[in-house]
Amino acid sequence: MVCEKENDSSHDFTKDPIKLEIDGDYIHGDKTTLGADNGIAVAMGLAILEDNTLEHPNIELLFTTSEEVEMEGAFGLSKDVLKGTKLLNVDSEEEGVLVTGSAGGELIEVRIPIEYEKVSDYVGIDIEVKGLMGGHSGMEIHKPRGNSNKILNNILKGIRKTTDIKLIYISGGTKDNAIPRQTIARIAVESHDSSKCISKIEEIKNKIIDENKLEEPGIDIVVTKGEEISEAINDKAFDSLISLLDNIPTGVFTMLPEYEDVVESSSNLAIIRIENAQIILQVSTRSSAENILLKLRQKILNEIDKTGAQYKISGNYPEWEYNPKSELRDIALDLYREMFGKEMESTVIHAGLECGVLAKKYPNLDIISFGPNMYDVHTPKEKLSISSTKRTYEYLIQLLKRLK
Repeated sequence: MVCEKENDSSHDFTKDPIKLEIDGDYIHGDKTTLGADNGIAVAMGLAILEDNTLEHPNIELLFTTSEEVEMEGAFGLSKDVLKGTKLLNVDSEEEGVLVTGSAGGELIEVRIPIEYEKVSDYVGIDIEVKGLMGGHSGMEIHKPRGNSNKILNNILKGIRKTTDIKLIYISGGTKDNAIPRQTIARIAVESHDSSKCISKIEEIKNKIIDENKLEEPGIDIVVTKGEEISEAINDKAFDSLISLLDNIPTGVFTMLPEYEDVVESSSNLAIIRIENAQIILQVSTRSSAENILLKLRQKILNEIDKTGAQYKISGNYPEWEYNPKSELRDIALDLYREMFGKEMESTVIHAGLECGVLAKKYPNLDIISFGPNMYDVHTPKEKLSISSTKRTYEYLIQLLKRLK
């Protein structure tokens, strides 16, 4: 699961169990992600194994590790383990939608070397952008949601137009597959300019909140004056950071021409942190077409090259290509129509699924993906519909019976 929590939560993901809460038809965590993505599929699989009354063909249940990180479990699977020819992937988040293709992607990590310089008669100011909705960088990237890293950079750019400032510290985002919700920076300004600087920040802050309040009603920008500063990051590194945050794209890059509302490619400027005398940026890119992913990669690398920063590319995972001839898809669509009296939508999605990795290892697999209704996954507001889970489990049971 993606481990995200609210700022005021004391939950320790390394040892604390998820505290489950029920609110009407929904189950959610207590100020944390729930882990229904994708713990609910594990629960369904175990329930099927436990129930000796069910009719089904011979089945194999595949659990993989690290799916949310770099799909290490799927990549590590040998090519001679699975015997089946049909794969039911229960890792989708919208009931009544049959997923038949997904995006591939990679992670671009940028490293800006920094040196520290002595400064005198400078005072620190903390600027924190918080309260954004965030979300899954595959499922919500096309929605009008703010990126806290980009928003904070706009504030820094605005201040620099009138005031000479230094960078002391910056941190934003926690997961490369989540749209960043919170970013904080500490800057330094000469003491005699501090009041003017804070006034400018307040002016920029009010404008940004006003511009984003419809899409991001919870947005908040907190400004705090701190103590005297004696050391700051060199201007060259600060300039490079501003340039990269400004010019590296985040959000939708291209849409699929054959679908009205399906993203083809995107990037998520997910993480900023300082580590080992370097400012590190992490950008997660996705695309359902390899050539478009390469174009997006080159666009980002061009911006990196302008600053002379270093980079590495990792975590590459393949797209799951749509199969125009799928017997399994036809069976699944027919069954849904019989059970619920309406058509099941068949589509491809922009999120990354292990189906692409498994299809490469087992090219003869016929694959579909489906699941119950989940909302705001990869955020502390993640919730799962109980009634939808019940219907989806019934559908899964009947599909196994039909496949027998």
